[in-house]
Amino acid sequence: MKTKSFEKNDYLTLVTGSEFTQKAIFEQLRKYITPNIEINDYIIDRKDNNKIQSELIVFSSEEAYEEYISKEGKLNTNKFVIANRTVLYNSLDKILLMPKYEEILFVNDTYESACEGIENLKSIGMNFLNYVAYYPGCNTDINGIDIAITAGELDKIPNSVKEVYDIGVRVLDFSSIVKILEMLNMLDHRVQKFADMYIEKVIDFAKKVSNEARENSKLAKTLRQEIVGRGYYAKYKFDDIVGQSDIIAKTKEIALKLARTDLTVLIEGDNGTGKELFASAIHNGSKRNKYPFLALNFSALPDELIESELFGYEEGSFTGAKKGGKLGIFEQANGGTIFLDEIGDVSYKMQTKLLRVLQEKEIMRVGGNKIIPVDVRIIAATNRNMQQLIVQKKMREDLYHRLKIGYLNIPKLKYRKKDIPIIVEHILKTEYQNEYIIDKDVLEEFSAYDWPGNVREVINTIKYMSAVCCDNHITVQDFPTYGFFNTEQIIHFDENSDYTCASDYALTQNDYEFLKAIILLSENGKMVTKQKIKCYLEQNKYSITDYQIRKLSANLKKQNILNNNQGSYGFQLTPKGISLINTNNIETTKNN
Repeated sequence: MKTKSFEKNDYLTLVTGSEFTQKAIFEQLRKYITPNIEINDYIIDRKDNNKIQSELIVFSSEEAYEEYISKEGKLNTNKFVIANRTVLYNSLDKILLMPKYEEILFVNDTYESACEGIENLKSIGMNFLNYVAYYPGCNTDINGIDIAITAGELDKIPNSVKEVYDIGVRVLDFSSIVKILEMLNMLDHRVQKFADMYIEKVIDFAKKVSNEARENSKLAKTLRQEIVGRGYYAKYKFDDIVGQSDIIAKTKEIALKLARTDLTVLIEGDNGTGKELFASAIHNGSKRNKYPFLALNFSALPDELIESELFGYEEGSFTGAKKGGKLGIFEQANGGTIFLDEIGDVSYKMQTKLLRVLQEKEIMRVGGNKIIPVDVRIIAATNRNMQQLIVQKKMREDLYHRLKIGYLNIPKLKYRKKDIPIIVEHILKTEYQNEYIIDKDVLEEFSAYDWPGNVREVINTIKYMSAVCCDNHITVQDFPTYGFFNTEQIIHFDENSDYTCASDYALTQNDYEFLKAIILLSENGKMVTKQKIKCYLEQNKYSITDYQIRKLSANLKKQNILNNNQGSYGFQLTPKGISLINTNNIETTKNN
């Protein structure tokens, strides 16, 4: 995929009040911004600043922004970030030992920055001291105050102070880093790295405050508010949902109304319709948008991992558990939103535990014995027929109704074909900055196709065609091969199938195709991998998900048709399975 990126010698400008602040924040940014992007400086205290020409400007604070505007006038770019600042948790150890309600000076260069620093400390649980703001030129009575805390402004400490604690320059908080990386098109592994480092720092500090701090203190709340990446960051807003058809306009209207409430929401829709996009937009349109947004896909994880991811675990609760335990996403997202994707794939056991969280608003960690209250909004999504799952006793009806307080059904793309040219235009604009020209004939072919993969299939198709076209000109000659626009549609495995064989081993159509793939792909009776089976079925116009393979093969193993080899990564027929295939006369000759 060709995305807009900053080229060699492109740069951003960091605007700060002092050289000391400039150095600290520069070092912080350099850890996450690639070397090909230069970071220029503009220091307000300095008299010989060059005029800013860069496309992106980062202001270290609201104060720095206002001083710059008053000095230089309006900005010459609409890409800028006014950052929030925070203290470094690993520099506060000694302050914890101070007597409660001790009167302490907090020293900074201005009244505003001193007050902001005090609020930073209070907000993370350091509210047991009586802080007095001190800055150059102030008339504050400091008689009898012997201790001062400063954020790197040692030269501004009054001479009467006997003991000084320097917590270092306040650096950019996590949300500001994410905004900067997003504007640079760099929201990738750097955010995950930063999130992991930040969480570890705060949790280590919390342990020093008290054993309960991770669960109950304001510090934990601050952690959850500031972490917004690696699944903590809701990327999409309602403006990102494009389309003018009546059906999508109505869907957006309902979603907007739901966003303004605090209701639990169930989103139903086929794969590729944009369920996560809507979930993200609902979070960003809600009163919880300053808190984390975390997502968990149930189809991708086994029960044991799902439970520890949701609820966390205590140290030593199982082999391989991390020292100090682990916060689950319910605790990490406290105050925010959790997106539970593929909720129709969750086991009955986990459904019971989820129901308790929805009812009681509390959790218990794996291996723990304490009840932890949580405040989260849940948005769940599924591409499966939930009513059918209830009939089949695979979904708890009480959980279904708990989830379906707010409800949204995302329409298939074939029901909103009017939107296809708009979607294509949006993709070319946002992903490729209109580098490509697309023929009208291509858009007509797009509009005639039903798109069983929905918007995701459109995106993938544009990626393919932009890669193979000539001179950035997309034509009908660039369509993918293999009868891409044939009227014959892909055959989907029945999503509502019970995936069970009758007691007399009568095969369903799903069983037939699955076993046929194993026979045709097996070399001398050896195991066949799941990936080979999926590829074979897709080449023969069958669509099957990992979940469907897992459920179908599990039942065939129960019937002793497939080998039940623990820890294996493939499938192999048993003697009974081979006998069954022969009885049913399944074609075993490979196609030439």
